[in-house]
Amino acid sequence: MTIPVCCFGEVLIDFLQDPQQPAQFRRFAGGAPANVAVAISKLGGHSRFVGMLGKDMFGDFLQTELEHYGVDCSATARTSAAKTALAFVALNSEGDRSFSFYRPPAADLLFTTAHLPADFWRQTAILHLCSNSLTDAAIAETSFALVKEAKARGWLISVDANLRHNLWAEGQADRHLVQRLLALADLVKLSDDELSYLAAGQSATTWLKQLQLSASWIVITAGSKAVTSYIAGESMEVPVSPVKVVDTTAAGDAFVGAWLYQLSQLLVHSPLSNILESRGLQQQIISKAIHAGSLTCQHFGAFTALPTRYEWEAS
Repeated sequence: MTIPVCCFGEVLIDFLQDPQQPAQFRRFAGGAPANVAVAISKLGGHSRFVGMLGKDMFGDFLQTELEHYGVDCSATARTSAAKTALAFVALNSEGDRSFSFYRPPAADLLFTTAHLPADFWRQTAILHLCSNSLTDAAIAETSFALVKEAKARGWLISVDANLRHNLWAEGQADRHLVQRLLALADLVKLSDDELSYLAAGQSATTWLKQLQLSASWIVITAGSKAVTSYIAGESMEVPVSPVKVVDTTAAGDAFVGAWLYQLSQLLVHSPLSNILESRGLQQQIISKAIHAGSLTCQHFGAFTALPTRYEWEAS
């Protein structure tokens, strides 16, 4: 039994460069919040995607893919006012990515709280989102409205910074806006380079101390290096085992999905404050989340690369 995880934001088409034929791009379903929703569902959890798709062939494909992997799409709206977002992803020899986004305009930026189904707030859940839903004033307003309502109803808020600077009109993320969202979160995931950017000249330690005044659990990933976990002013490093990397697409989302999936199980029987009292449980949760990310790195694509529960538990 798990509590639902509602993932809000973008779902788009990733056109991934074929490493064997660099001039060729293959179509995959993607988008960070959608990846997290699929990751949770493939592990056996209850996930719900909240967002907007265009009424076009790509929107049809994405909704079919989400439903194929068991994601609840009852809060997924459709529009004719804009097309579904696209991203072209180039890979280097280590499987790391560079992005070219076709957004804005895009359908996901048009979602408002008016598009929520009438029963959306009925069951307590976790709300997960990232900074890509802050890049336009209207969708930022929707994001903060959702967070405000979720907090008022006792939901936990999860935020993965997931900075994509080329999605912002200025060519770099608005630090103030991103920090405003992070300050409302109970669970925060950052990469080490995102931490450096957001700290903006402050020491990482000083910046994190400020964030810990609001967030209950902060996790910093650093690629193949150890993951650092911060709870109540104390830190812990959890090692990452080396793997042969094919494609890093969705690896961070697999980590977040496995993190939230485990919490969604534990929260059925215990409040977050009790879960965080156990250092051993904290390490176990992070280790299993790392494993999900590592498995994803060894495959090409996003939804397709995310591990099933069998793969996750068997290896």
